[in-house]
Amino acid sequence: MPAFLTACGSGGATSQITSSKDLGATIAQLIPNHYPISLATPDIPGVNGSTPGFTSLPADLTASVASVPGKGGTYTAMSPAWWTVPPALPENSYYTSVNKELGATVKFQVNDGNTYYDKIQTVLASPKDVPDWVVIPSWNLPPRFGQAAENLFTDLSEYLAGDKVKKYPNLANLPTDAWKFSVFNGGLYGLPYPGTLLNDAFFFRADLFEELGLKQPASAAEYLDIAKEATDASKSRWGSDDVWNLAQIMHGVPPMWQEIDGKLQHKLESDQYRAALEWIAKLFASGAVHPDAVAGNTQMAKSRFESGAVLMTGDGLGSWHEALARVLPTNPQFRMQAMDFFAPDGGKPTLFKASPASIFSFVKKNEDKSKIEEILALADYMAAPFGTVENRLITNGVEGVHYTLDGQNVPQATDKGRAEVTSTYAFLVSPPVVNSMVQYPGYVQERSEWEARQAPNVQEGLFFGMQIQEDTKFASLGKPFDDLAKDIARGRKSMSDLDSALATWKKSGGDELRDFYAGFLNA
Repeated sequence: MPAFLTACGSGGATSQITSSKDLGATIAQLIPNHYPISLATPDIPGVNGSTPGFTSLPADLTASVASVPGKGGTYTAMSPAWWTVPPALPENSYYTSVNKELGATVKFQVNDGNTYYDKIQTVLASPKDVPDWVVIPSWNLPPRFGQAAENLFTDLSEYLAGDKVKKYPNLANLPTDAWKFSVFNGGLYGLPYPGTLLNDAFFFRADLFEELGLKQPASAAEYLDIAKEATDASKSRWGSDDVWNLAQIMHGVPPMWQEIDGKLQHKLESDQYRAALEWIAKLFASGAVHPDAVAGNTQMAKSRFESGAVLMTGDGLGSWHEALARVLPTNPQFRMQAMDFFAPDGGKPTLFKASPASIFSFVKKNEDKSKIEEILALADYMAAPFGTVENRLITNGVEGVHYTLDGQNVPQATDKGRAEVTSTYAFLVSPPVVNSMVQYPGYVQERSEWEARQAPNVQEGLFFGMQIQEDTKFASLGKPFDDLAKDIARGRKSMSDLDSALATWKKSGGDELRDFYAGFLNA
């Protein structure tokens, strides 16, 4: 998985289902049956959906696709990039090499990821301009996308539902939750890029904790105490950054709704949310939060932590290996570790699954079913799991051209590889996530074992994995609470202001939104 996906935090799932006909048994009839593949045995197996870890890389790769999947077709594919856009065909030897193995030509139209939402809106508004294959990140799904999917894209359930997927073994290996999340408006329209069980963590500087004789906190009160103990402004050191997102996770704030005594309660109304706000306000009031974080500067949060100006922070799991890559070359003593989650009182935490898919791709409608089947055969190749020759090619390109292997069998990109190989084919569809970053000493074991320890405490949110489409009139309903939470945390407003805001929220559409979701409870 590209680093930015896991570093950007858990975010929120876009809602796309419009009626109860899309739920329950209907979804079950649309999605593929799951037939897991085990071609490489992880050193640290996954637990209840946690990411398996490979502390060494296989010297010998397995072929998972028996023959060339393509039939000579040519397809356009639109994809985002949050990095320098690579050269296009015919100048890109990576594209040429992969297309040769695919037996078909995929012509990528790579666009700036920062403006990709606008590009999607423009393309979807002009059906004749829609490429054959379109990548859309979950956070870029436009309002009422389910209707657009039904009009523009292929319902893949005709080709993949149930045991039909057996024709495509690598697609059958993808997690069921990711397939469920790919259902829009009563059809299986998406090919998923699977997510991880959890997205975020509290992180602490284990090297500096050891130096200062500090221990990892195991309760909300201990976090406050340790943050204050670690703070020494004279040494430009503060115990904590702004950890509002993680405070909500620690307090078990539901993803959006929870059911209390048979009635839906929004997370903003919950006791958990109120407790998280009260706790974060205590943290800010303690003086243990870095002044730049108090001022709302989020851009420099990573550098504050990596420099040692902050000893505890919250971030996406992808930030872990990113920090190691940046810091270890100049500070080999740097040790960043994730805290085991805890309930505020130090008991077992209540954790919720992260989004089961972070990106989707969609296949344009085509009356020629052989073309759809060819695209799915190409997708099956791209979904080849870790430890296969196909996955190595998609991920790294051609050995000796785009990468060389070091002493740990880790692919090291050449100049050509850095210029040409990016997440393009992988965005169209991707295999289940694994952790194989053995280049960072101890990282694979620490992260995979951490995820495995958290897994038994993870549960599904009330509407987990459902693409429920809200009316656009509700789009800005919750936005005032973002600024309100910042103001309460910093002592500029009080909890009574939350009560007033909730009263306004209810009258302005909150209760109507509750009634809307209530219709899905027993569907």
